Order: sequence, then C-alpha cells, then structure tokens
Amino acid sequence: MFTASTRSHDSELLLFHQHDPVSGVDSLQFGRGLAAGTYRRDWTWLALVDDRPVARGVWWGPVGSVHPIELHCLIVDASLPHPEVWASALIRSAHRAFAEAGAILAPDFVIEVPAATLVSDEVQNALSWRREAAVAAGLTVLGETALEGGVQQLRHSARAVPAPRGTRVHAGV
Repeated sequence: MFTASTRSHDSELLLFHQHDPVSGVDSLQFGRGLAAGTYRRDWTWLALVDDRPVARGVWWGPVGSVHPIELHCLIVDASLPHPEVWASALIRSAHRAFAEAGAILAPDFVIEVPAATLVSDEVQNALSWRREAAVAAGLTVLGETALEGGVQQLRHSARAVPAPRGTRVHAGV
C-alpha cells in the first residue's frame, strides 16, 4: 500500500533509514522540517508491506506552500528487489494525490551528493535506480548543477525549464 504518512507513522518514519550514500533527509532534518513546515506528513509518503515501511519519499515545499515542489529523499529497503519499481510507484502515487489536491506541476526530484563521491560504484548504483524510478514516474528531464562546497545537484523534472548558468540538461534520460 502507498500512503501519505500520518502522526501514527511518526516513529516508523524516524526509524526508517538506510545506509545509502544519497538518502537525503535524516531523522533530525525531518523533525526540523516538520517543525518549520517545509516537510509535512501529507507530503511524506510510505510504501507499506504488512504495515511495515519498505520505502519512503519526503517532499519539500517553502513555508506556507500549498503543495510540495521537490522530492528531497527517496529510500527503499535494501532487502527488496528492484528498488526502482517500488520508488517509481511511490512517486506516481504521491504525485497523483498532489494533482488531485490541486497541484498544477509535478514536483522535481532533487538529489545532492558530494561531487567527489560520484566516481564511487556505491553512489552510481544508488543514483542508477533513482534515475530509473524518476524516468518511470515521468520525470524525464535531468539537470546537473555544481553547487558550492563541492556538491553536485541532480534534478529530475517532468518539464523543461530554463537551466541556470553552469547546468547541463539531458532530456529523456
């Protein structure tokens, strides 16, 4: 079952994490985001099997936003085969719910990783299944931007947007 989280999922959300080089949002960040209003329970989606979380997506929006604008964290239990299938189904379910709630645009999927780690096989594997999930969910435009501090940002989007200077854009990846 794919569902938005509720208060009853809080402990599971905070405990559900993977040792993954690109997971994105840890428990402390999530708690702070909830308190600030940039992460919300209805923007945090879970895949549940026998009431146990096996995948989690955390969407972000500016304080006061009606709808999320970016997916900041996508993790799938490492014991599951084909994480890209679970992840794409989670993204599609959440995006469908956001659209039904009035969102006009599908949120982008943003991954930030230290640029120096991009040569790592572990990082490449983690990015690969996320890229497959993004494309399967309709986020087919990939933009890559070098950020300050040696961080590389990968942005999967459903739409072509003017790219900031220094961004490489690939359509249909």
